[in-house]
Amino acid sequence: MCYICGNYGVMPKDASFMMHALTVQHYQNGAWYPKGGPSEIAFHIIPVIKKSGGDILMRAPVQRILINKDGEACGVTVKKGEEEINLFAPVVISNAGIFNTYGQLLPCELQSKPAIQAQLSTVRHGMGGFSVFVGLNGSKEELELKAANDCFFQENNLDELLKKYFSLDKEDDIEGCPIMFVSFPSAKDPSWDDRYAGKSSMVIVTLAQYEWFKEWKDECDECVKKRGEDYENLKMGIARRLIDQITEYFPQLKDKIEYIKVGSPLSNQFYVAASRGEIYGVNHDVSCFASEAIASLRAKTPVKKLYLTGQDVFSCGFSGAIHGGLICASGVLHRNLYKDIINLKKKMKKASVKKEA
Repeated sequence: MCYICGNYGVMPKDASFMMHALTVQHYQNGAWYPKGGPSEIAFHIIPVIKKSGGDILMRAPVQRILINKDGEACGVTVKKGEEEINLFAPVVISNAGIFNTYGQLLPCELQSKPAIQAQLSTVRHGMGGFSVFVGLNGSKEELELKAANDCFFQENNLDELLKKYFSLDKEDDIEGCPIMFVSFPSAKDPSWDDRYAGKSSMVIVTLAQYEWFKEWKDECDECVKKRGEDYENLKMGIARRLIDQITEYFPQLKDKIEYIKVGSPLSNQFYVAASRGEIYGVNHDVSCFASEAIASLRAKTPVKKLYLTGQDVFSCGFSGAIHGGLICASGVLHRNLYKDIINLKKKMKKASVKKEA
C-alpha cells in the first residue's frame, strides 16, 4: 500500500496491477537521490540542451500553440513581460500535460475535434497534492534520520478511509489525514552537510481536494503569496495536524522545528501549471491502462506535428516522465530509442569488461 500512497496517488480499489508492478520493479534494485538535490537535474540538463542548439526561456509562459494554414503545429506564442513573442519550430512537443495542452493551448476549433475529445474521454484528473516542507535544527545523526521514505496510514481499510476523507468540505473538522508520505531529503543527500551543517529537512506529502481551495484560485495569481488570511489558516491548519501526526512517530523532532512552508493544490497549479493541483497529472488508475486508453493516448496527437511528452503519456512520477520522453522522441524520430538504449548498454558493459581485463 505504501506505493499507492507515495508513488501514484490512487486508491487501492482503483489501482492497476500494471502500475503497481512497474513501481515495485522500479525499486527492486534500490532508489537513488541526486547529489545536491533535485535542482541538480535541471542544472545538468540545461548545458546538454544548449550544446544541441536549444535554449531555455525563464518567466516566459506559453500562451498558445501556433497552427499554420495546413492545420499543423508550427510553434508557440510566449509572453515575455507584457510582450507576446511567436517562436516557430518544425515540431512542437508539449510537456504541459494533456489537459493544459488540449484545453488551454490549442485554438478552440481544434479543441472540439472528435479525435481530441476521444483522447480526453479516456483520462481524468488525478488527486490534488498537499506538501509541507519543514526545516529542522540538528544533523541527521543528532535527529536519528534515515535515508528512506515512510508511509503512514490511520487504518487498514484505506479505500473507506479515503472515501470519507474526500467527502469532507473544507468547513468540516479534518481531524487528521488518512495517509502521509514522509521523507528526509537532507539524510539522502551526501553533500547536504557541506552546505547546511547542523540542519536537516523533512517533507510531508498527502492528498487534498482541489475543491477545498478553489475559491482562492482567481483572487491573486499575480500575488500568489497573498491569498488572504482564510486561505493561510486553512492551509496551516492542515499542515499543523500533519506535523502533529508525524511527530508522534518521530517524537525527537517536536522541539526541533524551525521553519514550515506549505504547498496546497493551488501551489501546484501556480508553480507547475497542474490544472487541478495534481502531483501526478492524469489519474493513473486501472482505466488509464485499459486497452482503449492505451490505444488512444499516444505521444503523437491528432494535430499534425504536435506531440505529447511527460508523465501523462505513459505513467506518473519522475521515472514515468522519462519514459514519456523516450516514447515521444521515438515518435518524432520514427525510431525505437529503447532498442538504441539496450544496444548502448551492451556496448558500455562490453567496454567495461574489456577495460577491467
